[in-house]
Amino acid sequence: MVNKSTIKRALEVQDMVARYYEPGRQDRCKLWVYRNHVFPVYNISKGTFFRYLRMDRSMN
Repeated sequence: MVNKSTIKRALEVQDMVARYYEPGRQDRCKLWVYRNHVFPVYNISKGTFFRYLRMDRSMN
């Protein structure tokens, strides 16, 4: 079972990736989104970032 706060944070991270990630552009890859937008706000590891991206949006 995943905490509600974790689900909320994962959805916010997924929204950030949807907003800033541009497929096909290597200078706007998911790692760039992590470094420039997600990490400064949430201070999570890369592993947690990619785990949040794998989480199903229908969990909440």
